[in-house]
Amino acid sequence: MLFEQAIAHQIPNYTKESDSAYGETLAPLSYKEELKVKNDAIREFWDVNRLPRGPQPIIASPMPRNYRTTSKRRVDMQPGDLRFNEYDSILEPEEHNAIYRLLFDKLITPPYKPLAYALNWIIIRGTYKYRVVIFNIKKIDAAIVRKLKQISEILQNSPYHVTAAHAYIDTTESDYYLEAKRPTEGISFKQLFGPRELSLNLGHFSLKYPATGFSQVNESQIHNLIKAASRMLSLTREDNFLDLYSGYGLFSFALGEAAKSVLGVEMEGPSIECAKASAKYLKKNYRFVAGKIDENFVQTRLPRPVAGEPEKILLDPPRKGCEPGVIHALAMRKPVRVCHIFCGTDEIPASIKEWERYGYRVKEVQPLDLFPGTPHLETIVALERK
Repeated sequence: MLFEQAIAHQIPNYTKESDSAYGETLAPLSYKEELKVKNDAIREFWDVNRLPRGPQPIIASPMPRNYRTTSKRRVDMQPGDLRFNEYDSILEPEEHNAIYRLLFDKLITPPYKPLAYALNWIIIRGTYKYRVVIFNIKKIDAAIVRKLKQISEILQNSPYHVTAAHAYIDTTESDYYLEAKRPTEGISFKQLFGPRELSLNLGHFSLKYPATGFSQVNESQIHNLIKAASRMLSLTREDNFLDLYSGYGLFSFALGEAAKSVLGVEMEGPSIECAKASAKYLKKNYRFVAGKIDENFVQTRLPRPVAGEPEKILLDPPRKGCEPGVIHALAMRKPVRVCHIFCGTDEIPASIKEWERYGYRVKEVQPLDLFPGTPHLETIVALERK
């Protein structure tokens, strides 16, 4: 059973067509109603798929609406007709919607036609206090650069606290707004103004990450996510902590203080470089390695577990889940505990069955509502060796 089918069972007259371009199926509900739908759906999903250890009640989002710190608009420029293919969203901060309206009003004017034709996407990232605008463009030349600089000045002088703007060149016109396959020749990223990195304040320290790197879109839930992962992983001074798909080191730095050692692994180089810079700045003796996390990498590139020293693993893969063979290779390391984080609920049944096949059992399941208004959840599954 798919999780969205379980969602549909809780909502009368639910159809796929009722979903918007943003996937905001549940946004019209009150948040109390939405949480009930999701709690009932995750329990049904668990029961129908015969999964062990029923899930805990979903941890609610402190901000159920206007929470998204990353948003995007696809730009469609036909002769004489500029369109953004998506609309104002109640899940995004009002400042995002205002910035898109400001840019649209400029881009429809004749002086900005060259830039309008060159755009693939406009992306806004940042926090609830500041914003960064990224122009994803299909080509770049002197005329487009001039218009980018002019429109960047408008953003700097706007009341929406835009602290940086960048151009991101994607000649493939990909449907993925920050395409992983970068151009091999010429310019791929142009800094228009402001810093190249964003900063996330975690209270007693801050972490920097690349403007094009992954970060959670619901800033209001990050504290709850860290708190749940910390409780479920239960690191001690005897544990070696392996943080896979570590990005810029969110879990490494938030949880690693309790461990004996920390090793973070992420495929994307810029995020790892930010993690290394944070370790140096925060004076932490943590290691970070860039590499594609597949079965071969786990078997040949990761240092072998130290005999007599317990290892605990946190893995937070993308929505599609781990590469084939990764769970098997990790299980062969015999970690005493694993926290597997799922942002794609449908990936959970097959992954749990694989962990069980290699000698692990589910200890706890904690869903978090990182994506209010949508039929999605973030779920932490804690596993221990049988």
